[in-house]
Amino acid sequence: MNSNENSNTKKPRRSRLNWLSRRGFIKSAGAATTAVSIGFGTSAFGAEDLPRVNEDDPMAKALNYVHDAKTVDAARRPSDRYCNNCALYAGDADESWAKCSIFPGKVVAGQGWCSAWAPKQPG
Repeated sequence: MNSNENSNTKKPRRSRLNWLSRRGFIKSAGAATTAVSIGFGTSAFGAEDLPRVNEDDPMAKALNYVHDAKTVDAARRPSDRYCNNCALYAGDADESWAKCSIFPGKVVAGQGWCSAWAPKQPG
């Protein structure tokens, strides 16, 4: 065998273009995820500037949303569940109105409740 035949039988190298494409994709996906997260977490509007969810709104009705959780039958809602201790509530527990990821562009009552309630993760 001569040296020319050996050079032709080498394993093909991974194309640098493929590596850059994957790398570029991962960087872009990470940047996009960060931008979306920041965009949903903060906006030019504070909670005080957004409209309140109307209990008669079709989405609110579908989720049985109420501004005052104490008006909900105890058989449907455990007594310790309020919007302000739900994982979807974007405000602090002591805020009376805050954003909720279920109702984008609107705020919900801290003492409210809906059937989408989910426990906050500890920590």
